[in-house]
Amino acid sequence: MTRKYEITDIQRLNNPTLFRIRALIDIPSLGVNAGDLGGYVENENNLSQEGECWIGGEACVYGNAQVYGKGQVCENAQVFERAQVYGNGLVCGNAKVYGNADIYDYGKVYGNARVYGIAQVYGNASVRGNAGVTDIAEAFENAQVLDNSRVFGNAQVLGNAQVFGNAHVYGVAVVNENMQIQGECDINLPNQIYYVDGITAYFDIHRNLLVNGTTPETEYHKTLARLKLL
Repeated sequence: MTRKYEITDIQRLNNPTLFRIRALIDIPSLGVNAGDLGGYVENENNLSQEGECWIGGEACVYGNAQVYGKGQVCENAQVFERAQVYGNGLVCGNAKVYGNADIYDYGKVYGNARVYGIAQVYGNASVRGNAGVTDIAEAFENAQVLDNSRVFGNAQVLGNAQVFGNAHVYGVAVVNENMQIQGECDINLPNQIYYVDGITAYFDIHRNLLVNGTTPETEYHKTLARLKLL
């Protein structure tokens, strides 16, 4: 097996257990040339010598975390504990992925986002801004989790759904298709979520409506009427 990189003796200033890597071969698809310095690892288990995976910039991968396949960790991102980045997964910016979290397929985590626990981001899903996907939650297909939103518990965000603002999706909630959950919404039950005339409407077992984080009475009855729930 041709070695792709070596671990240099260049220590990370604020963590002397991490050492910078140096490419031994060209990786044209990533614009990496032999001799280029990459990010930091704790040992060779953190970055596979095979495939086109890479750690660049000031990024750090350590603990029992692994990057393989075509996974990339770059800029100032950190992947640690037992997290994995593989497939074409990407973690960059100031993002942190840790615990037993997995980022794979074309999943992306960037900005100041956090993914941890046993959470998974995959398909073409992205988590960015100050958003978080935690516990055993999943974001997949073309889902987007943005801003200060949180997806946690057993929740799933999928399809072309977007969760943003300060919204919280948790419990066993499922947000899918073209739904948009925003504002101060708390979505925490497995009941239906409807997308009606450009309005995101969530009905719990008491038929309470959340529209962009508010519950205006007129909009409540109007939307119920559209759905023939009145």
